[in-house]
Amino acid sequence: MKKILYLIPILLMAASCDWFEFDNLEGYDATITGQFIDAGTNQPMQFGVPDSYSFSVYEENYTPDKGNFAPSAMTWYARSNGSYTNNLVFSGDYRIQMLTGNYYPITEQFKISKGSNTHDFKVTPYARVTDVKISYDASTKELVARVKVAHGDASKTNGISVFFMGAQDRFVGKNHNNFTDATASAKYVEPGQEVELRVNTTGGNNSEFKYTQPHYVRIGVLATHCSIVAPWDEDAGLNWDLFPWSELASDWSNFGELQEKTPHIIIHHDAEYTSDGTVNPNEVYNYSAVYKVSADFGTITEVTDWE
Repeated sequence: MKKILYLIPILLMAASCDWFEFDNLEGYDATITGQFIDAGTNQPMQFGVPDSYSFSVYEENYTPDKGNFAPSAMTWYARSNGSYTNNLVFSGDYRIQMLTGNYYPITEQFKISKGSNTHDFKVTPYARVTDVKISYDASTKELVARVKVAHGDASKTNGISVFFMGAQDRFVGKNHNNFTDATASAKYVEPGQEVELRVNTTGGNNSEFKYTQPHYVRIGVLATHCSIVAPWDEDAGLNWDLFPWSELASDWSNFGELQEKTPHIIIHHDAEYTSDGTVNPNEVYNYSAVYKVSADFGTITEVTDWE
């Protein structure tokens, strides 16, 4: 009986603490869907996986019962075609703040109401990919890509590199690419010019073309602000074709003298670009749509199902 009497005060004390508080917060009451849109073309952005498809959102009106609070970033995800959906959100005031996407930094406030919501984010990509044409050259057994590129903001970037990418599934991107041919990329191309890139389906790229199967391809472009390295000359050593071998003594005693008379090969290098890291320092790629190439290379269609 004494044990029971001792236990009653302990239970009363415990009942008054936070352990016995019920969670009376309401559950998720909203959904939201939308797209990332290129502000210059009003076309959907294209993202790579996993290098540019997540984005940071802050819920600005949430305040806890206790303690200080600063909104922390929530990571939301977009599909490769630039669309996004979140079915588990609270209504309220939100802010997107992105510094590392494949578009220039964006900060924008938006509101989510109870129920269904639609909201698009307009952004400026570092580079744009247009006029994509994918084909198969049966005579050379090569996949061929022809494409034009442009700066998203020509006042901030001056160099664009272009890459023909391919993989065995639709999630093609910078970090998921099996094309290794030298002809599969072009460095610092001029905006507006058509670039042609080729990939051998019978020689290299064995990890991609080893088996008969569909292939998925797309164009990736990397825009940066570059500094220009001035032209320079490189001494490649003696031009042995001009060495006066007929004058060489039988004991080679005059070899050093003839060396000094022999001209050197001088390589003249053109000016080149090098990224100075001030724009797009994380080297995030912009992309074209993804295209599916049939196993026999006879049919090439754009991938549209990203659900």
